[in-house]
Amino acid sequence: MILQVGCVASVWAVAVPLLLVAQSQPAIRMPDNLPEPVGEEMRVSVSELDATLADGNVLLLDVREPWELEKFGTLKGYINIPIGELEARLDELSKEQVVLTA
Repeated sequence: MILQVGCVASVWAVAVPLLLVAQSQPAIRMPDNLPEPVGEEMRVSVSELDATLADGNVLLLDVREPWELEKFGTLKGYINIPIGELEARLDELSKEQVVLTA
């Protein structure tokens, strides 16, 4: 966001620090062949989440990058496979469990 204050120098004073912060973040790797998002019938709603997790036949998959886990944290029991590596690492996931991602 750039605030217009009537002076070009003020715009640069706001814009340059924002650009530097954005450039200091590591990249999130995204594969070129992402499928379309699943429809509502394949999603678990917030109201269904507790029951789905209580079933015990659920694998929790965290597709964030390692730096995101360090910065924002994660929960015990989640398996981390960054989305950019997911296709190559699908064999690490159980075919017998429901996979939930967030």
